[in-house]
Amino acid sequence: MSSNWQPRRILAIKNKHLGDVICGVPAFQALHDAFPAAQLDVIVSPGSRDLIAGFEWIHAVIESPRKLKGLARVRDELRVARAVATGGYDLVVDFTWSDRAMWYAALSRASRRWAIQVTAGSKLKPHIFNGYGGKPDRSHHVMEHEREFLMRMGIPYYDIHPDFPPTPTKDQEARDWLAAHQVQRDKLVVVHPTSRWLFKCWHDERVAEVIDWLTTQGWQPVVTCGPSADELKRARNIVSLVRQPCLSRLGDMSLRHLASFMRQARFFFGMDSAPSHMASAVGLPAVILFGPSQVKRWRPFGDEHIILHRDCPCIAVRGAELACDKTQIVRCMSAITVDEVTSAIQSRFRLAA
Repeated sequence: MSSNWQPRRILAIKNKHLGDVICGVPAFQALHDAFPAAQLDVIVSPGSRDLIAGFEWIHAVIESPRKLKGLARVRDELRVARAVATGGYDLVVDFTWSDRAMWYAALSRASRRWAIQVTAGSKLKPHIFNGYGGKPDRSHHVMEHEREFLMRMGIPYYDIHPDFPPTPTKDQEARDWLAAHQVQRDKLVVVHPTSRWLFKCWHDERVAEVIDWLTTQGWQPVVTCGPSADELKRARNIVSLVRQPCLSRLGDMSLRHLASFMRQARFFFGMDSAPSHMASAVGLPAVILFGPSQVKRWRPFGDEHIILHRDCPCIAVRGAELACDKTQIVRCMSAITVDEVTSAIQSRFRLAA
């Protein structure tokens, strides 16, 4: 990258899952730091605006088209296409390796178009992008992979600091709710036991047993979950199995509300899902159970977290969906015991005297 070149408008694309968007923040920040005078816009997946809206260095957040039908879908596609085509971008950076991002890059007519990878999807990618990275090293965290890509494009090395937009109003609402329910911040544990992917979940009975154990140890767990019907059903069943008094906020909090609860807590207990990355982004230590996922690549970033998992043979198999039944709790998750979880928590966290 020429040291004299300075873009005026940058479009970064990461229209993937919620956890991916959270993990993208350090790379977005690095683009801003490298080109502080440029206007930075970001395309993210539908419903993930709250994950980055509020960073003052991001000018505009564009949500990619929703999964609508008929004319409504056409209108939504045109909305995003028009924003990209008229944005006047000098630089487009794709962090997704999707074909959709490739067409956005072409539509932008930006003079510089970078892609984190061009070996997946359309064979047109090497012709549309004029700068690109290589295949990821699966022993590196996704945030490290994005840093390696940006450095290859000429962006200076940067330290990785996960972050979440400030939420002062929501933080006060969280404090007020906790005070009303007599929850002490130094005893609060946010428990988020659900995922929209069943294979990332643990057994309801075991989660309930850990929640009961936390209460008997003097902690004050608050169970949370997302708004989807499947998650609500699972979380309600878990709460019904808990024998000790247990507070919950099931499906009634936005992502920013959840982040605010995390900011008040001592630690987070959950599964491999977006909230685990949110915990890292707000500086909250987490205890996370991992199933058939690439742990080194997708664990919450940082050394302060406890990751419990079993080696999963499915990960080593190409087309892993053929190797394990992801419609149910998988064997590697079932192998994690309640004693392992409680022992890990006991060894790391102590209540104040």
